[in-house]
Amino acid sequence: MADPYVSRKDAAASYRPYNQLMSPGLQRAREPFRVRNAVTGTLLLAFAAGVWAYSVSAVKQDVFDDIDEEARQLARERERSLEEREAERKLAEGAAKIESAPAAAVVQQAGVPPSMAGRGLLAPLLARRFPGLLDPATKTLVWGAPSVDSIGKLGDGRRHQS
Repeated sequence: MADPYVSRKDAAASYRPYNQLMSPGLQRAREPFRVRNAVTGTLLLAFAAGVWAYSVSAVKQDVFDDIDEEARQLARERERSLEEREAERKLAEGAAKIESAPAAAVVQQAGVPPSMAGRGLLAPLLARRFPGLLDPATKTLVWGAPSVDSIGKLGDGRRHQS
């Protein structure tokens, strides 16, 4: 009776006969996909070459006769805009000299910071519905959070009490 098992030597020789070649089993497994992979690769290469050719032809310029004229036109526009700015500046200076009367002094009033009860929508609603949910000291949703008016510094261990 023939031995149903393959010897280790024969199995090792058939797995990788040479260092850089695929085993016969792997070659057989890849064989049905060779044509499909070749077609896919060819299509991808053709697409990439088409994109490259289109991008090169899109930016290609054979005639450079109009560049000097465009540069001259841009220089004239820049010069014209500088002259306009100078004229506007002189006009503004003249208007400032004409109006030499002092303007009425604007009185700045110190803004009163809004009260803590008037800030936000959620905190007053929660205070009425669930009074134990808010921080009793600051009446905020986040317990122990510092005041947003006095943040402090990163190294401060304790929050600022105001």
